[in-house]
Amino acid sequence: MLGYLAIFGAALAGYGGMPPYVIAVAAIALASLSYAAHGHLYGQAQELGLLRVVNSVLLRSFANGLLAAGVAYGGGWILRLV
Repeated sequence: MLGYLAIFGAALAGYGGMPPYVIAVAAIALASLSYAAHGHLYGQAQELGLLRVVNSVLLRSFANGLLAAGVAYGGGWILRLV
């Protein structure tokens, strides 16, 4: 539910005309929620020596959050123009 709230906040920020750095804030929120949900698995993978895989997963999680927040912000910005 908090993930949807972060995405909705990015869309409202785009609609309200806030600066685009809000996209990064929403992406960090989404990546943090992902880490909070799966943090124990990251710890187990690090113990097994899969540090490179864990870093890759965390980076991809942030990239997915950045994409979702960017699209939501862009959608809000476009709705503002209409």
